[in-house]
Amino acid sequence: MAKKKKKDTKTLKALAIFVLVIGAVYLGLTLGKGAYKSDTITKDNNENNTITKEENVNKGKTDNELGETNSVSEINPEKEIKPEPEVKPESEEKLETEEPKVTDEEKDIDEENSSEQEDIKEENKETPQGSGTEDNFDMNVDASTLSNKGYSWSFKRNKEHKKVTGYNKFDIEQYEGYYIVDTDEKVIYLTFDEGYENGYTPAILDTLKANDVEATFFVTKPFIKNNVELAKRMKDEGHIVGNHTVHHKRMYELTDDEIKYEIEETARYFEEMTGYKMDTFFRPPEGAYSERSLCLTRQLGYKTIFWSMAYADWDRNNQKGKEYAYNHVINNAHPGMISLLHAVSSSNTEALNDIIKTLKEQGYRFGNLYEIE
Repeated sequence: MAKKKKKDTKTLKALAIFVLVIGAVYLGLTLGKGAYKSDTITKDNNENNTITKEENVNKGKTDNELGETNSVSEINPEKEIKPEPEVKPESEEKLETEEPKVTDEEKDIDEENSSEQEDIKEENKETPQGSGTEDNFDMNVDASTLSNKGYSWSFKRNKEHKKVTGYNKFDIEQYEGYYIVDTDEKVIYLTFDEGYENGYTPAILDTLKANDVEATFFVTKPFIKNNVELAKRMKDEGHIVGNHTVHHKRMYELTDDEIKYEIEETARYFEEMTGYKMDTFFRPPEGAYSERSLCLTRQLGYKTIFWSMAYADWDRNNQKGKEYAYNHVINNAHPGMISLLHAVSSSNTEALNDIIKTLKEQGYRFGNLYEIE
């Protein structure tokens, strides 16, 4: 009996130990599963946080890239041509009395995309345009065989009063295109664009006369139509009056016949109204051109005149002031400089007398575009 009781006690102990072992195993499995699950959740959360962080970074990067894209100047030296609306030469009664909105030529060159300009500079490797290149131009060349890729004139300034670098991808001088006169002489060519009259041209003419300086005025047909006496006074006082077209449109967007009309009609009308022949110098509206348009312009007997000094002076409601205009011209003066100033600018008008006097004191003379050979 005692042996049986002792045996039963051992059995119970063994069973208890078995139960404890089973319980421990179960508990271990449960805890391990919980730890694994917790670790997995933590890992997933970390991965999700990483993904979210990366998405935010990417989003920020995208926003920055968009910001950089939007900050690039509207000037596009390689702007592709658009389908061109047909110009009706006979609809002259619809001519604008104010200069159409401009973008390319009037933008401050410092605001242009410098990296794009450097790429263009690297491709060109050109010397400043001016005079002295042998002329092998064929006046009978078919302009339609030439590139009509549109460009907007731009250049690279310097602070050493040296000749600037123009960003042209082909030789514009073969088509009588100039932005500077290639000389070491301290000579400056003053030019003014006249899309419309803003009340300042008489004062500009007075200043030029008082300082015995000749300038060039590029006029549109609407300017002539609304300011015949001013246009005549320009010639009476010895200034050059050049062609700035009828409708102030980008030349590369026009057909051959439209380009011919824009130039020849402005010249015809100027002679009819003033009795003077228009001088054969042409400034493309907005500085917009193509190889084809330059060729056609030359075939019409004109030299195309760009510029080597300009600033954002065309907005009559956002004038930078007399001091700014004065400093910009003086600080950027260089031998052979062809300036672009807008006669609608109060700042230019107020600063002009001091500009002329200071440049003369610095040894500059004011030349005549007919000096370009």
